[in-house]
Amino acid sequence: MRQGVEEAKVEPSQFLDACKVIASIQITRDLGSDAAMNLSSALSSIPQNVEEACDTILTQQQNGQDERTPITELLSTDALSNFPDEVLDLDLKYARKSLQAYKEAIRQQRKARLQCLDLLLQSRCSFGSLDAARAFCGGGDDKVGMDVVLEKLKKRKEILVDAMALEGLDVEEDEEEKKMEGEEEGLKPLGWFPGQMAAMDEEAEDEPAAKKIKRC
Repeated sequence: MRQGVEEAKVEPSQFLDACKVIASIQITRDLGSDAAMNLSSALSSIPQNVEEACDTILTQQQNGQDERTPITELLSTDALSNFPDEVLDLDLKYARKSLQAYKEAIRQQRKARLQCLDLLLQSRCSFGSLDAARAFCGGGDDKVGMDVVLEKLKKRKEILVDAMALEGLDVEEDEEEKKMEGEEEGLKPLGWFPGQMAAMDEEAEDEPAAKKIKRC
């Protein structure tokens, strides 16, 4: 058991709800990212002497000074006339509101992503695929009886072919199907899939010793 998160059954709708939150907020986050980048670019264009003048006036205001140094004494006329237009046109209230919305979008997405991680840990990455396979193929515990289903399908096919032959219908052999059957015989069981390790061990025990040595 993973420390801090107990194993529990997780419904697919729980994953879907968390993913919906992440997807629905992504557009808002992208727009907020563009606004934050534009604001950062505008603020970075402010000259150093203007920043120093603003700091001076702000310090005087915080100290409660009634008489503050006029901006014309701190900055030259050329500096004021060459002030960037994108800074002069900046709406500080709107910029602050955009940054707050961007921050909230990041917070909500982070919360939804953490929820997805918690659900993954709770489910142990088992999303009911084995249950669905057992319902379709049969089997119990960790084994899925797909071979039984394939055998039943082959027998049904043989019955259909015999019935068509009795009716005088020509039955053409499917070359593609023969090719697929040959490829399936060469496929080995998946070692990582539950219930397949035992089949691989049994196959290895039945294998002749000479063949084992040659394979190694």
